[in-house]
Amino acid sequence: MSTERRPSELARLAEVRRVGRERTEQIAAVLAEAFAADPLQVWLLEGVDASRRPEWRAAWWRFMVTHAPPGTELHVTGDCSAAACWHPSGPEPYPPAVRARFRDLVTHLAGDRAPAVLESLARIARRAPAEPHWHLAAVGVAPDHQSRGVGSRLLAKMLARCDRLGNPAYLESSNPRNLDFYRRLGFRPVGEVSTVDGRVTLTLMWRRPEPGR
Repeated sequence: MSTERRPSELARLAEVRRVGRERTEQIAAVLAEAFAADPLQVWLLEGVDASRRPEWRAAWWRFMVTHAPPGTELHVTGDCSAAACWHPSGPEPYPPAVRARFRDLVTHLAGDRAPAVLESLARIARRAPAEPHWHLAAVGVAPDHQSRGVGSRLLAKMLARCDRLGNPAYLESSNPRNLDFYRRLGFRPVGEVSTVDGRVTLTLMWRRPEPGR
């Protein structure tokens, strides 16, 4: 029997869909894979035994998706080989109970480093622009699907909507290798922020809407 996929099936697998939190496990799994070598994620989990890091990356992203702020949009490809998480801007989105659970998670992962990790994450969050925007909180492509244009296709619809409605977009990237990819999508560096120990630096990127792009 032929293993070739029909064009209609390939199109379905490549289609970008907006989904709900019922897909949390799949989204967490693909983001955990995609962020395995991300400098900020590596820094966060450096005290965790190497054999347990995959499960804790998944736990991290499961928490992030489960407790994403109201209005968050989750986008995936049809085969869930790539996922993106878009947060709306606004006031502090997390209730006290969620913030307490987040502190517990970081303390469990980072141990004695937890205060530095929490302050570093707060420092990053404080740099978010005040102007209303969509925040690309996470985007990841499974390693065996990278370098195929999947990431661009995953983000294209949301960025087209931003252009159509006049909405800026924002992200932080801790991986310098990704900067050219974001530049091609219209993002431009607007600053940097580092962890409190100076070991990881994130590039802050802003995208103005481009009608007719």
